[in-house]
Amino acid sequence: MSGARFGLHNLQKAAGATKQAIRAGRGRSSRRGKTAGKGHKGAGQHASGRARLLFAGGQTPFYRTQPKHGFHNPHSKEYDTVNLDDISRVLKAGRLDPSQTITMKHLMDAGVVGRQVKHGVKLLGRGKERFSDPISIEVSRASKSAIGAIEEAGGSITTVYFNQRTLLAHLKPHRVSRPQAQARPRGADLEYYSNPDNRGYLAKQKQKEQSMEEVD
Repeated sequence: MSGARFGLHNLQKAAGATKQAIRAGRGRSSRRGKTAGKGHKGAGQHASGRARLLFAGGQTPFYRTQPKHGFHNPHSKEYDTVNLDDISRVLKAGRLDPSQTITMKHLMDAGVVGRQVKHGVKLLGRGKERFSDPISIEVSRASKSAIGAIEEAGGSITTVYFNQRTLLAHLKPHRVSRPQAQARPRGADLEYYSNPDNRGYLAKQKQKEQSMEEVD
């Protein structure tokens, strides 16, 4: 095309830039005709001829010769964790009101935990050495160090049980059409929330009832 003017009507790819595809099974003169490169008979000529991944020729697969390891407990609960230094940070930022009882909904609205809390919130003790805010807080679980730090600062903590339904009503009340009654724990949960060492709400209710009986 030397000497010719370039235009949209005569643009073309450089020589050798492309290759013509070989079409299989289009006659012996097509370089891949007759059996189309698959040979004679056998599984290789079928579309599903390849063995599946990890297939070991019929013998026991390798992954089945190895012992099982670990265990997944379907009843285990995954709590979102919050540390004391997280509480201090949002208190200083003014995103939490220390004059009222801080609940898990307050923590979610303040951005301390995400919006997809699955089983509840557990309070941990990181930053306990510098924690000095006398707050009242309610969470699902709490570590011993977190309980001690809050009470040393002049505050109080209560661990409260929620099931899936009551937790949804607590965190996102607009998602529930009618009020939900307080869920009653069972099994290990009942034991946990009845233990005063865990500051369980059932233990506090029992202490109130006993004090009222003594007054009467």
